[in-house]
Amino acid sequence: MTNFIEPHKKEWKTEFDNLRRVLLKILDGYDVDIQHVGSTAISGLHAKPILDIDIIIENKHRLGEIAIELEKVGYQNRGEQGISGRFAFRQTSTLTPKTDHAKKWQKHHLYVCFADSLALKNHLLFRDALLLDEKLVEQYSLLKIRLTKENGMTRDKYTERKTDFIVSVLESLGLDKKELHKITSENCTDRL
Repeated sequence: MTNFIEPHKKEWKTEFDNLRRVLLKILDGYDVDIQHVGSTAISGLHAKPILDIDIIIENKHRLGEIAIELEKVGYQNRGEQGISGRFAFRQTSTLTPKTDHAKKWQKHHLYVCFADSLALKNHLLFRDALLLDEKLVEQYSLLKIRLTKENGMTRDKYTERKTDFIVSVLESLGLDKKELHKITSENCTDRL
């Protein structure tokens, strides 16, 4: 099994900050917030070297306009991909988002999330729990390292196998059974 995670790098925050600045400029005039979520947002946590970025929108009717703006700078709209209220946008090259300076960007997963979506709630609650608890970061990091060393581990299996840990943290933070079931079913296709 190839290990596809690595120790945390300080550069990830800098790269997110640069991307955030550019994305805010691209979406100037839209009421958005942009958050660094996922493992690369957590100091000390092993992660795939892929930034997870959530663009948060209050007005769902603006999604189409925002999607057009993102497509203009090189993102491909992939839709919800089975996760309600979260729309994925894929980089079409390392130059995405395209700027006047032809900068090569770190690989990232860009999502436009409705402010009231469970997907966003999941991302922010889990991230914030990790930011506040070093022991939780250590436990999660060890789980991730162990999973990548298992024979036959794929990225899809890796994502599914992390879900129980994530759900247990979210449950301790007060998410109800219905929300937890939805998160589990959307992240683990074979658990439906």
